Amino acid sequence: MTHITDWTRPGSFSAGRDPLGFQAASVRLYTSLVPGLTNVTNRLRYYSFYCWAVWQFERIHHTTKEDRWIEFIRRCEAAIALACQIGDAPNAYGMAGSDWGRQEAADPSKKMFDLIKPTERPGEDGQYLKTKYGNFGQFYTASMLEMRMIQDVSDRVYGVTGSAGKALAMAVQDEHADACGLILKAVKAGRISRSDCEAISDALHPSYLDPTSEEARLLKVFLQGGRADDPTADARRTSLRNVLGVVSDAKGDFDLRRELYVQHRQVKPASQASENLTRWRAYFLNEFCHIALEVWLNAIVGLSNRVAEPTSVEELATSLAALAVADGEASTDNAATALATKSLGEDHDLGADLLAVASVKKMPDVAAIMGSTKLIFSLWHRWRGNSDVRNELSLATAEGRSAEGILRFLDLHPDENARTTVAKLIKKFVVSNHLTIAGQKLATGGRFTYRFTLDDGCLVDGVLGEYTYTQPRIENLLRFSYDAGLIDAGSGLITAAGTEFLNAA
Repeated sequence: MTHITDWTRPGSFSAGRDPLGFQAASVRLYTSLVPGLTNVTNRLRYYSFYCWAVWQFERIHHTTKEDRWIEFIRRCEAAIALACQIGDAPNAYGMAGSDWGRQEAADPSKKMFDLIKPTERPGEDGQYLKTKYGNFGQFYTASMLEMRMIQDVSDRVYGVTGSAGKALAMAVQDEHADACGLILKAVKAGRISRSDCEAISDALHPSYLDPTSEEARLLKVFLQGGRADDPTADARRTSLRNVLGVVSDAKGDFDLRRELYVQHRQVKPASQASENLTRWRAYFLNEFCHIALEVWLNAIVGLSNRVAEPTSVEELATSLAALAVADGEASTDNAATALATKSLGEDHDLGADLLAVASVKKMPDVAAIMGSTKLIFSLWHRWRGNSDVRNELSLATAEGRSAEGILRFLDLHPDENARTTVAKLIKKFVVSNHLTIAGQKLATGGRFTYRFTLDDGCLVDGVLGEYTYTQPRIENLLRFSYDAGLIDAGSGLITAAGTEFLNAA
């Protein structure tokens, strides 16, 4: 009998979303700025829809059996996604299951649709969503628990809270009883007609929220932080006011990221807006440093792949620093002064340029490598003495992996040769941090996320990556503002309701 050594199961390869460990600081910052939302809670009306679905399950099934709940919520989600694709596909963006619904709806001659096959095999191909507990379980449950719209009943099965959750559920039911009945009929039967989909879309499409309805009023109370029992209210209310302030001042097209970093708007001194905006600046500062380091990450990988023989990390970092700093004689402080941008807007625009470079699996050119130096040195030059911004960064920093870690490092080396400083930055914040983060992921999750490995002190097997900014919840807060009628979807301008909330005490 042949015996084969039973090795541990090999880790599966993953590109890794945070190869340098910096995104964790960004997440800590924006989680405190926009609580109750995530990067994938994409439409405001899902909150009322899910309250209604949870309430209906309680009323109809009187059980906490997980398999019954999974069947119910997956069919509800598939039904609403298909209905909105049939009723108004262009405005149904951000809805879970849209790709499947779009394919189903493509044949106009098809009058009846199956809801059983696309929902009964979680994790397999051909499903409206693969995730077992649906869009609700993966993306909305934590937020709705945090905001006290729902509460735990048993493992993975939930009930609505007696106040906020049930009020939203009843508003949906009372104001759209016919459409709600059609969804429940479809869930029970496991099929739905095209005409029923059209009726459901007319009533419950996320873009058709009637601003005069009780459902809309309750959703705006949540969005605007008006519930005293919602622990997420204050922070979200302040961020929403600052977002609407940007929209109000812009009077047309605007780049929300740029505006929240540059901050042309003068905030009311009596409000929490100033502290909120300082934290947003800290968030973007972290993002700028992160994307600059990721350009260097691809650059050092590219350099390692170009040499014929294995090359030490020291040699590669020194070679990259020579490309990154034009003046080989300047001190760190003098180089930063010479490279400093003239405005906050230039910081943002340089970051956007580097983002475009980092998002491609390609060895960066010398201009981009030098651009990363310019951005990092300029940010240090600008913010080194700003205790408010640096304090926000410090609170979000773990083990030195953040923009604050870079600023502290540069604080310690102002008189050192700039090229030497950059070489040290690369070794610490690119090479060492990446190996640490990738090793932790491999040890805890079995995911091989190394962009390079080391062999006898030499960097080997480098793989170029595609990198981007952390996606902040602020974009979904802006999307919710459109859904709630605080911003006009046609013109992009703030509405009377938005102005009223913005100017409220």
